[in-house]
Amino acid sequence: MPDYLSYATLGLIAGFASGCFGVGGGAVIVPVLILVFRVPYHVAVGTSLALIIPISLAGSGANLFGGKVDWKIFWACCVSGILGALAGYAVIQKIPAEFAKKAFAVFLVYSAWRLWTSK
Repeated sequence: MPDYLSYATLGLIAGFASGCFGVGGGAVIVPVLILVFRVPYHVAVGTSLALIIPISLAGSGANLFGGKVDWKIFWACCVSGILGALAGYAVIQKIPAEFAKKAFAVFLVYSAWRLWTSK
């Protein structure tokens, strides 16, 4: 069982990634929990989602005070994002962890490729 310092280090890295790139949970925490700490996929996702709240609040506060929040985008995505999260939870619970991990990996690779090749 990893010690709390290992988990705290993961939190620091995820928080840094969140502040710099707007990611942290899915892109950092889920893969590390699965690959390094051997946490089951569904537990890694649930833990990551719970961690998004405090990590994103810190980053959101900094960006809010820096004038970097577009409220039209926020509200449009907020309402539909809540509905999407509830639907996603219901679906992922029915999918075996091995398939879900592979689908998540494809999503991350595709996202990385799109970011790398966009102008």
